Amino acid sequence: MKSSNLNKEQHKCLKQLKRKIKKLDWFPKYQSFSEIGIKGLRNDSDRYTHLGFSICKDKVIADYGCNLGQTVFMAVKHGAQRAYGFDRQRDTIESARELQSILGYRNVEFHVIDFNDQEFNSKINRILNDHIPDISFFLSVYRTKELTQRDDLLRFILNNTKEIVFFEGHSDRKIDTIEYYENVFKGFDVSTRFLGYSQIDTRPLFMIEK
Repeated sequence: MKSSNLNKEQHKCLKQLKRKIKKLDWFPKYQSFSEIGIKGLRNDSDRYTHLGFSICKDKVIADYGCNLGQTVFMAVKHGAQRAYGFDRQRDTIESARELQSILGYRNVEFHVIDFNDQEFNSKINRILNDHIPDISFFLSVYRTKELTQRDDLLRFILNNTKEIVFFEGHSDRKIDTIEYYENVFKGFDVSTRFLGYSQIDTRPLFMIEK
């Protein structure tokens, strides 16, 4: 939905939401939503160069570390049947829900999940119920310094995705090499394909096929 199509009340909500996003506790102004004029570091017009979202049509998808839901909304926009977004910051998830309301998507759920919680997996399973994701996204999360159970989380995602996991690394050119992540994947016995670099050729993107 373009900002020009918003009604007066939606414009008011959007204005309030923009102010709220600037004050988020973690990664304020991180994701962009160009259609409604929200600007952030992760530009939605070039971030997904190597991701063909048509693959999400009629699928259940999940995004682990969704922030404001940029990837979630992109998947739904391309026909995802149902979408889940998980993140640890309550104010971020609340803002994602407000954004969902403004955009008018009904088949989307956002949930607060602390991935460092020892019971994060059972909590996510209760939310998903029988809606096991066909496709999962794990984008620029694995090496986040706050994440202490990164391998447990990646293992959970791999074990609880039916078809494909899209995995994006981080942007430190000295650390986030293809070789670094291929070595990470060796511990999970999975088949991976390097798709290219995202975010101005800095973040390696992989497709992990189940």
